[in-house]
Amino acid sequence: MLSVPKTNAMKKLLLASLFCFFLFCVNAQCTIAPFIQQNYDIDARILALREIRSDVNDIDYDNPFVPEARVNPYLEQLSAIYNNPQNSPEIDSLFNEFQFRVNPVYSYVDYTEYKSLVFTVNTTVSWVQTFKDTGVSGITELDNLMSQYQLTISSFYDFNSSGSTAFFLTTGFDFLNIRALIDDFEIIPNIIYAEPYNTYANPLGLNYTGVPYSIVLPVLPSGTQNYSVAVCDITVNGNGIYEFWLYGGDCFSGCQASEARYVSISNDCNTVNFSRTLSTEEVELTTVSIYPNPTTDFLQVQGITNIKNLEVYTIQGKNINISFTNTDKIDVSSLQSGIYFLKVMDAQNRIAIRKFIKQ
Repeated sequence: MLSVPKTNAMKKLLLASLFCFFLFCVNAQCTIAPFIQQNYDIDARILALREIRSDVNDIDYDNPFVPEARVNPYLEQLSAIYNNPQNSPEIDSLFNEFQFRVNPVYSYVDYTEYKSLVFTVNTTVSWVQTFKDTGVSGITELDNLMSQYQLTISSFYDFNSSGSTAFFLTTGFDFLNIRALIDDFEIIPNIIYAEPYNTYANPLGLNYTGVPYSIVLPVLPSGTQNYSVAVCDITVNGNGIYEFWLYGGDCFSGCQASEARYVSISNDCNTVNFSRTLSTEEVELTTVSIYPNPTTDFLQVQGITNIKNLEVYTIQGKNINISFTNTDKIDVSSLQSGIYFLKVMDAQNRIAIRKFIKQ
């Protein structure tokens, strides 16, 4: 491992932790409910890691350990929602009937792996057999990584056709920013490549365990279609609004329907408001849809005429500068993989906001 970047990262971590303490933790009114601490700790860490990974300039982007100061605000805000100070039945349903959870797989294309990674090496490399047998390679850089991040070999596989061996590693820590380790593995001689490895019990992200529920959508020219929910997720948009998402339909091939509930939280955590829409303006443009979603290159917009303006935002609310030469077909090929929001405005200044995934 290169010691200088990690040393610098630790210095930055100290400054970031102090900053986050003063920004988020000085307000004693925002507390962490025992239920949330016990059941949503990993969910909060995934939300914090999504925030970190959404910005390559984030001070913790290359830090394998997600600071508690980045996690606690999410635990506090989830606790405020769970405590439900306004006694809203809709908010009660989020944790009771619907049992919403953060989904590390489905809606976040750059899936949030926090336990495992895999690397490949030529099978003929001298230390491969010893590493298989003992978990120790004799290569200082590799063995230091294994020790520092409590990594063990969960399995390995020899690819005879390519003459390479893949080692699947799992950390003993509850949560690591696995992607921050990839470059440390790839600079080790003879390692061909390394990448996060999806070890979730349900790799398709079919994580919904709440009450049976169907999303009902209109079908033209008339009638409706019911889509049984199989996937849920919790995201946070750029305005600090918590979005509780349900996805339904054939989620093995891509869910055909989605539905969201929105919750805003005051700075002192004493006021929590629930809504089924982001804004009153969006209700007026319910006909707007975008496809394909997920997408790799282009987005098509339909259900709207006289488009006045288009804007793209990251999941953290940062406006992405994209040139639109064709408002019906939008080139998003330059975007990094992740979740974005397309804001569409028509000539009457009515607005629709649609979430899309860039692969």
